[in-house]
Amino acid sequence: MCPRDASRCVPAPPATPLAAPSASSHWPGDRAAVPTTGARWRGRVQPRPPSPPLLLPAPRGPARPHFPMLPRAAALPPGASVGPRRLSTPPIGTEEEQPPRGPEPRGRAMESLPPREEAAVPAGEASEEPDSGSRRWGAQHAGARELAELYSPGKRLQEWISVILCFSLICFNFYNLLFYLRLEHTPSIIVGIFAGVITADFLSGLFHWGADTWGSVELPIVGKAFIRPFREHHIDPTAITRHDFIETNGDNCFMTLVPLANMAYKFVSFSPEALYETCPWECYVFALIIFITMTNQIHKWSHTYFGLPRWVIFLQDWHVILPRKHHRIHHVSPHETYFCITTGWLNYPLEKIGFWRCLENMIQGLTGEKPRADDMKWAQKIK
Repeated sequence: MCPRDASRCVPAPPATPLAAPSASSHWPGDRAAVPTTGARWRGRVQPRPPSPPLLLPAPRGPARPHFPMLPRAAALPPGASVGPRRLSTPPIGTEEEQPPRGPEPRGRAMESLPPREEAAVPAGEASEEPDSGSRRWGAQHAGARELAELYSPGKRLQEWISVILCFSLICFNFYNLLFYLRLEHTPSIIVGIFAGVITADFLSGLFHWGADTWGSVELPIVGKAFIRPFREHHIDPTAITRHDFIETNGDNCFMTLVPLANMAYKFVSFSPEALYETCPWECYVFALIIFITMTNQIHKWSHTYFGLPRWVIFLQDWHVILPRKHHRIHHVSPHETYFCITTGWLNYPLEKIGFWRCLENMIQGLTGEKPRADDMKWAQKIK
């Protein structure tokens, strides 16, 4: 309304709606200002709404645990309970009640563990002297270290002589065997080689079973020379992988010297006609000798998981020689099955008929000796 004189009042021109300003009339990135409903546009920019919160990407890597990490050997505070997913700890009042930051000696840590945690620790780990050879397996086992020290220089010399004589006779006999081979002997030679491999596998199991099950390291001559490696191998299975070629194959070469010398004597003294007739049999004997000689080397390969030649892995995968997974069955305590270690072909059928258990029951009934008593004695040695 006009204040006093209505004649002087000039009506205001009709209001024309103004278009919303373009985005170019504001700061870069601002939204276009829109006038409020029912209000006249007066050239003022409406206040922009608050910007949304800035979302940062989640940090990479594993999530931080929601419970404090304690050292392995550190003592838990009194009343603490360790669960499978969380650690519940009572409130700590004073500084004296706080757990130590660094690891404690193993003896003090064992004293501060709760009863159920202390019971879960093996007896060997709870000893006051953990480095005194109280481990169940491995090179640090007290029995394994004592058995390894029994390897004498005289034994080393015997292995060197056996390896040199064995491979010299193998080369001599192989040359003469090729000289007397004939084409018509092919079927008999194939059968003879296959039979030699089967026989070598059975003999390896028989000797392995006898040395594992019976006898003692204290026996004169035989104990330290032949039974000692079997006792050490069950306590420290990977020790064989640290042996060189001489120590690995010396005993097997020694056992084949007599048949190799006998074959060499035949090639020197027999007539060619007699050698032609006995050629298939000599092929059987030669295959048997070769696989017996290489049995412990094959056994070593079955314990080696790194650095094997490809052709060895191929033969293991196709079960031409003893596979690595197959031999693990024997090393399950108390080591009472799967004794054949050349090819392992006879392990399953012999186990199926209970061959080794029958022999053990017969010998135990006749002699009263308990199977694997000496083997268990060395396995339980802690000092």
